[in-house]
Amino acid sequence: MHVTRAAVAVAVMTGTTAVALQLSTGPAAADSATLLPSTSVGDLVVDGAHQRIFLSDPTGGRVITTDYAGKVLATTDGLPGVRDLLLTDRLYAAVPEAGTIVAFNPATSAKAATYDTGGTPKTLGAAAGKIWFGEGRQGLGSIDLSGPEPVVVHRSDIPNADGPFPDIFDLWDYPPMIVTSPSNPDLVATMEPGSSASTAALLDVSADPPILIAHRAVHNGAGLAFSPDGSRLIVTGPQNTVAALSTTDLSTVESYQATDTFPGRPAVRDDGTVAVPAGSSHGYQNAIAVYTPGTAAPTKQLDLGQALDADGNPISLSLTAPAPVAAWEPGGKRLFAVAIKSSSMASHPDPILSLQVLNDPIRKPVSVGIWPPATVEVGQAYTVSGSVTPAVAGLPLVITRTDPATPGGRRVGPETVPASGSFEFQDVQTVAGRVTYVISFPGDDVYAAASDTNGVDAGTTRPTTLTLDRNGTVWANGATVTFTAKLGATYRGREVQIFADPAGSDQPNRRIAAGNVDGTGSKTASLKLTRNTTITAVFAGDDFTPAKTVTSAVSVRASVATTVAKQYKIGKIGSTSYYYFRKTTNPVFTTVLNPYPGRKQYFQVDVYKGGKWVKASGAYYGLTSAGKSVRTLTGTHTTGVRYRVRAAYLARSSGDTANVTAYGSYRYFTFTR
Repeated sequence: MHVTRAAVAVAVMTGTTAVALQLSTGPAAADSATLLPSTSVGDLVVDGAHQRIFLSDPTGGRVITTDYAGKVLATTDGLPGVRDLLLTDRLYAAVPEAGTIVAFNPATSAKAATYDTGGTPKTLGAAAGKIWFGEGRQGLGSIDLSGPEPVVVHRSDIPNADGPFPDIFDLWDYPPMIVTSPSNPDLVATMEPGSSASTAALLDVSADPPILIAHRAVHNGAGLAFSPDGSRLIVTGPQNTVAALSTTDLSTVESYQATDTFPGRPAVRDDGTVAVPAGSSHGYQNAIAVYTPGTAAPTKQLDLGQALDADGNPISLSLTAPAPVAAWEPGGKRLFAVAIKSSSMASHPDPILSLQVLNDPIRKPVSVGIWPPATVEVGQAYTVSGSVTPAVAGLPLVITRTDPATPGGRRVGPETVPASGSFEFQDVQTVAGRVTYVISFPGDDVYAAASDTNGVDAGTTRPTTLTLDRNGTVWANGATVTFTAKLGATYRGREVQIFADPAGSDQPNRRIAAGNVDGTGSKTASLKLTRNTTITAVFAGDDFTPAKTVTSAVSVRASVATTVAKQYKIGKIGSTSYYYFRKTTNPVFTTVLNPYPGRKQYFQVDVYKGGKWVKASGAYYGLTSAGKSVRTLTGTHTTGVRYRVRAAYLARSSGDTANVTAYGSYRYFTFTR
């Protein structure tokens, strides 16, 4: 099986230079491809516990931390020539040009410790409670971190288990690759990379000094990795070499059918699936061959995406960086790989690196969907649509529908994927209730299974009733009134909202209650009234009940109160209380109304003549913002004459209609010497 990945639009950032790239489309969309802020990569490890990816950049002398999508989370500089990475409870980085191994907290990417090796460590592994490293020329060393101080040992004294090994220098001419396995914690496998006289070796490092268990020649070895159970060592090299060796004696137990003359470094998943970078020729790996357990031939080949530069010219990516680097997500099916293009663009002369994420590459993903209408009327035909992407025409498809009358379900729709991948079919529901559609694509060896579920409610549209009390009532200013909305029968929805819209543009319509009605269908809301107010109850409707709105208009009297000042006493004339003033005193009358912008009071003075009250004067006077108006009665005051005053709010005449007309109480007064 062959799968081509198409990349996505990205931008290269190096220093302050940004090179915009577009990625071309292909037969299958790439899971993701994110360009990295580096020009080299020495190693890549995946931290499943924290969902982080760590990459070493030897040229830049830094370790880069990204999330699974390739977003850079942290960059640690000052690590000259940093090469191999090792993840245990900590992340370790070999820094050969500083002669150190640096430890990091993998959760934060912060440096935790630096260990001076006294050498040039380039490769790393963990076994027998120690950190092992390949260094310099022909070197193998270890750090024991179990004591109060690190103990560094440089090894050149590894004996052969079958007899004296003539010279440790015969094993390696260059720093060896090191791989270890948690399933075989005392075993270290090494191999010299890229040499025509490469040697793969197995070491028992539980002994001191370590014991050479087995070794064999591997021409130009490219990479090695343990199987999950530690019983096999996967070795790759040129001349189509991809082999599984026994970890007892390094004998060949299985040979794989390589897809390239120069296969790259292998990556082994938890279930034994092997991914090997492969490609055209001469070490330019532009694909990944995937071998499932028990198969000698690749079950899939994953091609990298092809980028387009700003001018639309193709930029091919390969997995040579300088050694192919790929790693599986621990416990998952995602494969992370680093692709590189040696750029010839004048504006960006450095190599371009891309982190590519290949999700579940064992089987090609398929997306399915099914979409009935939101609601349908009982007995009326309706259309159900769906799709399968990509359009894997002719493969089996199962669509079932269940409803209250057929809970066991029945088949509907097409039974194979149409050529276009899209389909429609007609259906009718004869009883009210939920109709559920399930579309299932079983998948095969190439395509992953997929399913989707969707449903539609079938019913008959019926109107409901909604009432709201208090309509047309009149209330005193400041009264707190409870309004009750009552909702009739509905299909499903039982929520009622109640709004209050006081008179005037300065106060907006606002919601004062919302929620489901109670068992009697009632929803109440209480409101303190100061103006004429329109109360509105709203039922938004549901699948088979139309929306309903009802209003109730209530009136509110203005509040009018008048007080008197400057009198010298209060007494009665007959049964009526009078305020008494000296004729030289001007009475002061203070009126307070509930305030409203532009509002005026009407103030009237009456005099008692000929046995009846006669209007002497009346006029409108403005109010302060607090609703207050002060009137002083001036002029020549006649003794023995009876007077009265009254303030009022007269709707419209007082400047607004926010309240209904209201009169204050009369205030009676007279003058004496």
